[in-house]
Amino acid sequence: MLIREMRTEDKPRERFAQSPSLASNTDLVAILLRTGRQGHSVMEIAKEVVDMLETTSGINGYEDLNWRDLTDIKGIGPDKAITICAAVELGRRLSFLFDRRKLISFNTPDKVADFFMEKLRHENQEHFMVSYVNVKNRLLGFQEITRGNLNAAPVDIKEAMKWGIRYKAYGLILVHNHPSGYPEPSKEDISVTKAFAEASKLLDMQVLDHVIIGDGTFVSLHERGCL
Repeated sequence: MLIREMRTEDKPRERFAQSPSLASNTDLVAILLRTGRQGHSVMEIAKEVVDMLETTSGINGYEDLNWRDLTDIKGIGPDKAITICAAVELGRRLSFLFDRRKLISFNTPDKVADFFMEKLRHENQEHFMVSYVNVKNRLLGFQEITRGNLNAAPVDIKEAMKWGIRYKAYGLILVHNHPSGYPEPSKEDISVTKAFAEASKLLDMQVLDHVIIGDGTFVSLHERGCL
């Protein structure tokens, strides 16, 4: 069946757009190939590619994949073969980079402070960061949410929560610097922390700490009993 004859919800590109997890391996290859060959739809060609990959490479053997092998499939020329192999290689490299066993541990405030200290200690304006961690308190990623004095630049909690959903985070660790070099929390710091704590509960996340960075020193609001 040609893609144009499929129901919208069965088309690979539309299915991926709805949710990547709904797309099969055949769907993903079909998106890369874009077109089939005379008498055969792109989905049929994609299935041949997937069958070859799963038969000859196996789940752990893609690093040995050579694009020339794919050109044995009728309708797969060098351009399409290289496109598929490039996608496989990109996935392999990203998988290595984000191996959860190698993620940075944020299980204590001093580890959080060590990570951000040199990034923030000499800044002449406040940078409000949110770190996203998994259930093991390992860092999934971080985002700068606001730049400027917290009195003048309200923190965008919705933006922070959006990234929490994207990272599928278990917890949030708030981090910001005091350009004065003194990390003692202000009333605004405590107020922002509590607002984040309330918002995160609505999304089944929790604020684990708020670490304030000074010049070579820091304060943890969790250790201060503010959370």
